[in-house]
Amino acid sequence: MLRIEIHLLALGLLGYQVLGLEAAQSLQCYSCEGINCQRTTRLNATTTCSDQLDLCVTVYDGFAVRERGCLLHLSVESRAKCGNADAKECQKCSGSLCNDKGRVDFRCVQCKGSENAQCNTAASTLTPEPCEVPTSPNSYCYIRQTSDVDVQRGCSVKVKDQVDCLADSKCSLCLSEDGLGSGACNSYDLDLVRSGAAAPQILLSFVGVLAVVAIKFFN
Repeated sequence: MLRIEIHLLALGLLGYQVLGLEAAQSLQCYSCEGINCQRTTRLNATTTCSDQLDLCVTVYDGFAVRERGCLLHLSVESRAKCGNADAKECQKCSGSLCNDKGRVDFRCVQCKGSENAQCNTAASTLTPEPCEVPTSPNSYCYIRQTSDVDVQRGCSVKVKDQVDCLADSKCSLCLSEDGLGSGACNSYDLDLVRSGAAAPQILLSFVGVLAVVAIKFFN
């Protein structure tokens, strides 16, 4: 009787270890499709892949996210964009929740002048970094004057942040693809405006303004 109980206990422990191993190896990816990819409330939605050897993927239309999830779960239309190994509109990665970045070529200088003096006057010497996945249809870099002597640079991936920047005379947006060479589009030196001085409005291109304003009405 004791031998049977020990045998059952051993089987129970083995089953627990197998289940625990499967749970630990389950691949999770951030997941969205269509307009839900532009909703900030769906930014952290996830799905569990049925195949542990699957990949997480983000598919784009231009710089706007079209779909996120497990590669094997993608729609036929989205999967078609992933046939080319170097396709910029399909970004694959291995590891749970790794599909949290924007397109591979969406990179901006990301820094604060209060923490790094190069951010203020030598940003072109800083290496552009990958941006988080956007919820807006357009992906921008930004540069903002935060004090008389300091500048902040980074990625603008939410419509609200883009609209706020447009309304701020000390903030400017630029398209990441407009970067020169290996540099980011927001690596240029900014003429700082002293307190009390009239601040010139830094304008986006007309097309960029229309795009941001239009999206504001859809949300």
